[in-house]
Amino acid sequence: MGCCCGGDGEETEGDQYGKPNAYKADFKGPVKNRSCTDILCCLIFLAFIAGYIVIALFAWLNGDPIILLYPTDNQGRICGVKYTDLDLSNHTSLFFFDMSRCASPATLLQFQCLTTQICVESCPNEFWTYFPDVAQLELHLAVPGTTRQAAADLLGDARWSKYICTYGFNAKAEFINGMGLQEMITAEHCAAYYVPYSSVVGRCIPSIDQVASAAGVLTDAAGAVPTDTIVDATGANVTVTGLLDGSQAIEYYLEARDIADKLFADLNTSWQWLLIMLAVAAFVAFIWIVLMRWITGVLVWVTLLGLIGLLSFGVWYCYDEYNSLKNTPGSNTDIMSVGFTTQLGTYLALTDTWLAFMIILGVLDLILILVVIFLRKRIAIAIKIIAEASKAIGCMISTLFFPIVTFLLLLIVVAFWAITALFLASTGDPVYQVIDASNVTDLTGTTCNVAEWQNTTHQYYNDPDVTCAFIKYGGDSLFHQNVVWLQVIQVFGMLWLANWVLALGQATAAGAFASYYWAFNKPQDIPWLPVYSSFGRAIRYHTGSLAFGAFIIAVVQLIRMMLEYIDYKLKDSENKVAKCLVKCLRCCFWCLEKFLKFLNTNAYIMISVYGKNFCWSAKEAFKLLMRNILRVAVIDKVTDFIIFVGKMVVTVGMGSLAWAFFTDKFSSTGIAVLSAPTLNYYWFMIGIVVLATYFIASGFFETFTMAVDTIFLCFLEDLERNDGSEQKPYFMSKSLKSLMGKKNKKPKPDSE
Repeated sequence: MGCCCGGDGEETEGDQYGKPNAYKADFKGPVKNRSCTDILCCLIFLAFIAGYIVIALFAWLNGDPIILLYPTDNQGRICGVKYTDLDLSNHTSLFFFDMSRCASPATLLQFQCLTTQICVESCPNEFWTYFPDVAQLELHLAVPGTTRQAAADLLGDARWSKYICTYGFNAKAEFINGMGLQEMITAEHCAAYYVPYSSVVGRCIPSIDQVASAAGVLTDAAGAVPTDTIVDATGANVTVTGLLDGSQAIEYYLEARDIADKLFADLNTSWQWLLIMLAVAAFVAFIWIVLMRWITGVLVWVTLLGLIGLLSFGVWYCYDEYNSLKNTPGSNTDIMSVGFTTQLGTYLALTDTWLAFMIILGVLDLILILVVIFLRKRIAIAIKIIAEASKAIGCMISTLFFPIVTFLLLLIVVAFWAITALFLASTGDPVYQVIDASNVTDLTGTTCNVAEWQNTTHQYYNDPDVTCAFIKYGGDSLFHQNVVWLQVIQVFGMLWLANWVLALGQATAAGAFASYYWAFNKPQDIPWLPVYSSFGRAIRYHTGSLAFGAFIIAVVQLIRMMLEYIDYKLKDSENKVAKCLVKCLRCCFWCLEKFLKFLNTNAYIMISVYGKNFCWSAKEAFKLLMRNILRVAVIDKVTDFIIFVGKMVVTVGMGSLAWAFFTDKFSSTGIAVLSAPTLNYYWFMIGIVVLATYFIASGFFETFTMAVDTIFLCFLEDLERNDGSEQKPYFMSKSLKSLMGKKNKKPKPDSE
């Protein structure tokens, strides 16, 4: 089997979309005897999952996320890792020889700026520079008979111990062997200076407070140069501005970290209250859904009549303003002759403005009145359907908690993708590229061999502006050359699996609510454990159909992501045609995704009820909806409105409660248990409550939406299949039968 196989009621619209479904004596709701659907899709889906796992295993075996989480020096060595030729297990911090050279964005590439970087045990915590030692060594060597060994000894081991050099390089020994101190500094074998540093995300960054107040040691841009001024490898002054510019982003990080510490302390102090409020939010959302069966009608009609009243008042007010301005000099000026002005009062002084307002509001008011008059019965049907959905949830409480299963499955899918993406990004060998800060060569971005560049005979050995630096991990193998495409496959796999999980949740809920609707005597005839039974049917028989629907959505979502990336790349482009085309495509694919999600949802309902393949179910759902298009439009908008009001009531209500509690408004009650904890930022906890409440309410109302959609589709099927006779009774509730003017004939008593 491939992925796809190939009586009108008085309220039925759109007969051109197929004939209404005929009565079947054996149809009593979700089909029990069913077979597997879309088997080919199922096999393709399972094969893709197998390949998805193979890629993940290969990435896990060849990747190492530690290289992304820990700093790496410019030789590609990871700080804190023990190598066969070098033990860096205790060297966990990355030290930059000249932080001021990291200030320019042109030289900053993936945390790699144009200066030597090595791993150190701890970041230095003092001001130091090499420059005074140059003069002192020269002074010692100027004394006749003084050897380089003696000059080095006269400088003192304490002074030599302050030099931070590359791995295995001993400054004192190299000086004794004939290398000049200035030469080893210029070649960046050793750092020219350092200041008090802090370890931030594993990197030695200048301590902002100590550096900013270092008078007499660091100069500002125009300050005098004291004798103990810090200088770099070229002898130039290191300024406060230069250092802080090189760590400006880290300064923001430090400030953010301080705020984060306080926020974490607030969370640690009040997490119990947070859990209590989230439990209250879930309870309130549940109560609101239960109340839907009684308040939906009042809410909808009060809103519609209120809008009509508000628009009517607006028409009257505009007419009154228009009438009062008719005799005012200058008010009859043509609005086009006024032109554009930011003074809105100029427009409000013209009769044409109020006439335009009156016409617009009048048209809207008339449309709304006509909608209420001619679609009042369909609005009433929508209200009854929503009330019935609320009743169904009340009879099957477990449907509200099944989204937890969906959430956990989604969490597994996303976590699996995220971990695999980290391992994929960390596969391969170190890749080195040339960084040219002076732009005097064409070598920038070309690959290089770091060992060759460290040779004293290399052309750029002593050139601090042109260096060979570690950039990333990769390689020339076929696997590494296609890592980007493997990442794309992983993203698509995540989208496909995530949409399949969502489809499984929708199909499970649809099957449960369909079981409720087609139970003739409610709740006695509702099957035992309807959610569990529906979940089992969806997994056992319809994995392929759900995968087919999920695949379509995943393809559209992947295209949308690519268009977003293209749009980001074109934001600085001068090609307005290309930018306009991309934006149009983004809009079109957004609309396409919305339509496909709507179609898929109804297809999953039909799959849950009839047990047929995806294409048949989607086609039949579409034809059924098109035959009742006005009802569909009305119930969709009424449901959207009700759900929006519900979300706002629950979210705003819990936000107000959180504000009252965390600002200690309940202290006046004298109840000690309601005393608010002392917080640094009470708005943070309020924000968490509001955000979490919104997601909790969304989860509850998502189930409610599925209940409305399922019961509505079953209601349409009920109208088409049955006529209320003894052989073909209606399954709808008494309130719906009364509204539709339908009734079931009572069975005739047996004759004696």
